[in-house]
Amino acid sequence: MSMMRTTVYLSSDAKHRLSQAARRRHRSEAELIREAIDRLLADEPARPTATLPVFDALDASLPDRVEEELAAGFGADGFSWSDLEDSDATSDR
Repeated sequence: MSMMRTTVYLSSDAKHRLSQAARRRHRSEAELIREAIDRLLADEPARPTATLPVFDALDASLPDRVEEELAAGFGADGFSWSDLEDSDATSDR
């Protein structure tokens, strides 16, 4: 598993409590942070599922609302090819 370095800013209280927890558990602060992030992300979908609208009848105003409909289907952040590539990389594991 490859890892990337990142910076996290913590309040002095959170940093102090993290240090104490790491000492008590005989683990590094980084391990505890990674574990907490993994638990948080376990409940998140890997990537949003698109829900495209179903049209029973042709709506003449659709061309004026394309962006709205796409955002409703793909989410506010939209779709990116890198989302698909990230998904493919994780499915190879």
